[in-house]
Amino acid sequence: MRQLRTKIIIVLIVIGISLYFLYPTVKLATMSPAEREKMATEEPTKYDKLLKKSIKLGLDLKGGMHLVLEVDDSRLKSSEKKDVLDRALEVVRNRVDQFGVSEPVIQKEGTKRLIVQLPGLQDAERAKRLIGETAMLEWCLVRKQSEVAQVLRKLDEAFKQQAADSLVEVKQGKAATASADTSAKAKDSELAAKTDTTTLPRLAPLDSAMADSLTIPGQEETRFNVPLETVNKDKPFTSLLSSFYRDWILVKEENIPRVRRMLAKAEKLDVLPKDSKFIWFDDWVNMPEGGRGKFLFLVATDEVVTGRNLVNATPRPNPQAPNQLLVSFRFNRKGARELAKFTGKNVGRYTAIILDGKIKSYPVIKSKIPDGQGVIEGSFTDVEAKDLAIVLRAGALPAPLIIREERTVGPSLGADSIRQGLRAALYGFIVVVVFMIIYYKLSGLIASTALILNIIILLGLLAYLGAALTLPGIAGVILTIGMAVDANVLIFERIREELRKEKTVRSAIDAGYNRAFTTIFDANLTTLITAVVLWQFGTGPIKGFATTLSIGISASMFTAIVFTKLIYQLWMGNRQVQKLSI
Repeated sequence: MRQLRTKIIIVLIVIGISLYFLYPTVKLATMSPAEREKMATEEPTKYDKLLKKSIKLGLDLKGGMHLVLEVDDSRLKSSEKKDVLDRALEVVRNRVDQFGVSEPVIQKEGTKRLIVQLPGLQDAERAKRLIGETAMLEWCLVRKQSEVAQVLRKLDEAFKQQAADSLVEVKQGKAATASADTSAKAKDSELAAKTDTTTLPRLAPLDSAMADSLTIPGQEETRFNVPLETVNKDKPFTSLLSSFYRDWILVKEENIPRVRRMLAKAEKLDVLPKDSKFIWFDDWVNMPEGGRGKFLFLVATDEVVTGRNLVNATPRPNPQAPNQLLVSFRFNRKGARELAKFTGKNVGRYTAIILDGKIKSYPVIKSKIPDGQGVIEGSFTDVEAKDLAIVLRAGALPAPLIIREERTVGPSLGADSIRQGLRAALYGFIVVVVFMIIYYKLSGLIASTALILNIIILLGLLAYLGAALTLPGIAGVILTIGMAVDANVLIFERIREELRKEKTVRSAIDAGYNRAFTTIFDANLTTLITAVVLWQFGTGPIKGFATTLSIGISASMFTAIVFTKLIYQLWMGNRQVQKLSI
């Protein structure tokens, strides 16, 4: 009885987990295009999570672009060729992320090639230009808090003035019949009321409890000051900001889109200083009051050292803290002179390391670097330190990328493939179920129920693993349908043989499962080995087929041997069954 109870719990857990992982996919599939657009507009975070947790469609189903890129390392030294593919991969990934393609596939193939798949891409030429560009690495000086405060004050005044001018224009339209003198006086009065010079409130230290709750990925926690207040009509820009954090600004996630739009508008209004620009930090920050946000830096554009002359960057242990890693870098002679001048003049200041327009790190300049060698300190893990070193080298020493293969799949072709694939799977499922019920009667119905569970487990695992469903993947699902009932056919035929020997129903069922297990296990194991080899050495479409096939085989073993036998055991219970519908 205890063994039966354990089986019931295991089956219920497997079903529950599979349905949980499959829910986002079902939710998206049942939403109309209008509902999707509404959620994407009103609840972008929730929509992104739903997309991330649902089954992805491969390039052949969603449509888009497939590129095979080859790294031309003919001009590189042998020592520079070691990780050139990793550097090229990082550059391409940064460019594709900047391009805004959802769920791109970027992976290495061999020692010189990259596979890039861009589902749903509309502008193929722009994508090729973007991927082919050289990544730009820069060291920029971070403006001091006092300099940032002046710029913020100007932004507030500019947007306040703009709002006042708009209000005046509306009032002038309504008072068109008034005299010119009266209108002028009214306008002067309103502008005077709206454009009083405002100053930022004095810095007030944040309490230690809130300071301790601020978590910065890859950085140590430190205290910060809050110079900003809640929403205020006299501060149309700074009221959207949360706080200063040393020499930069912290912005809540919900305010980031509006801040981006206002900064873009400020550039058109020519409010920002000519020698500075705002740049966002690449990582998210956990807010003290909950939620997350991003740091916004004001960096100098007139004091810049580019990574054009960087020759190497490697992760290594920190001598001061053996459990931590740092990234050391080295410039050539020209770059060393530039770096010595830059660091010598700005000791104690923060510098932003920028790659592709995004700040990757912001170390403090502790001393002048005369020899072109320095380190970037931080709470790096092994992977983070290695990735940062690759990023630095990627910006400094890119290799040309040659397009060796290019394919474009139209969305209409992908939609046709989805419809035809689903229709084939449905027809195959119906034919198998009808055959099993006619030939094996009640036992065939049990096998059909197990087949449904098999498909649920298969799709749930695909969603959990983040695997993309391709057209060959659908073929793998269809093949799984046939192979899943194949195990039940072997079991049922064994049970029939035992019943012909005039054994009891309970004994026949036990003997049927025991004797068929070895055959089922051997057949599925050999197929699973083949699927693993296909996945290991195959490319995208073959991997899709191998993924669904291997998951389907594993699921069919569970449903055919564990689930169907559990159904028989629950049906028989403790009573003596005289006849079995098989």
